[in-house]
Amino acid sequence: MDPVTHGLLSATLDRAGLRRACPNAMLILVVSGTAADLDLLSYCGGASAYFHYHYAALHSILGSAVLTVGAALGFWLLGRGRQRQALPFAPVLLLCAIGTGVHLLFDCLGADGAQLFWPFRERWFALDLLPQIDPWILGALLMGLLLPALFRLVSEEIGERKKGKTVSKGAVAALLVVALYTGERGLLHQRAVQTLMAHDYHGAAAIAAGAFPDSASPFLWRGVVATANTIEQVSVPMGSSDEFHASSSLTNYKPENSLALDVAQRTLFAKQFLRYARFPLAELQSIPNGSLVTLRDLRFAQDSESLGNLLAVIELDGESHVRSEEMEFARDATK
Repeated sequence: MDPVTHGLLSATLDRAGLRRACPNAMLILVVSGTAADLDLLSYCGGASAYFHYHYAALHSILGSAVLTVGAALGFWLLGRGRQRQALPFAPVLLLCAIGTGVHLLFDCLGADGAQLFWPFRERWFALDLLPQIDPWILGALLMGLLLPALFRLVSEEIGERKKGKTVSKGAVAALLVVALYTGERGLLHQRAVQTLMAHDYHGAAAIAAGAFPDSASPFLWRGVVATANTIEQVSVPMGSSDEFHASSSLTNYKPENSLALDVAQRTLFAKQFLRYARFPLAELQSIPNGSLVTLRDLRFAQDSESLGNLLAVIELDGESHVRSEEMEFARDATK
């Protein structure tokens, strides 16, 4: 999920009652709730750095624990230097734990996922329920924060007494809407996967299937199905009046076994990429004095601008020895 949504979610939690925990609760929640996205800076180091560090160290259980304690100590120490703004450590630690925990939860609800057990185990966790940027969640959070503020301004204009740190009903309602919306997306996702698995694709049975969220509508999913020899891509509408057409799927043929492909898939980058990819597809092409193997993850559409849409590119010489291996952003490769 994008940092803006994480920040708004943290602010909404503050207004929903956590602001009573201690002074500066919103600042504590927003900082701890967005700090994990500092690993976005790995983008500056290129695709390989982004692949290795984003959604890894700061998005693991261990990394979240370190962020929680580090942020809590930072706020506590800053407060100690100012007697009037001294902060009790226990409430600050609790707020930081909520901020980092909610961040981790919502990233795991998306399609990119996170490496929860890094560095002990390189395994990705993703529930595929929410897109990277969800306008419906953004809208609900903004409404929950802005409407009560507007009503409060109107009340103050007409002379009503200003209230203290009360629980914002708008913020509570926004969190409930987000929870119900996410739950409904979960049900729709389950139905989409069941629909994909229940059909044949150009005469081939489905072996595995995934349904990935669309930003525009919770009723539209991007289906990916693996058969024995192909990977199919197909739109999965979940509206009551919409029909699913398995015959409209786009077919991607898996390459035949070859020495070059076998060597490429045994390289370090390929092994790491195959642990990351949900629906990996290899492309083998001849180049002067050798061959080029490109691994992509069809979890992402080919034209997806997502930074998670990565390619592992392995170049081999004429005797199938590895010349080079690197990661690339798919959006850069298509320019």
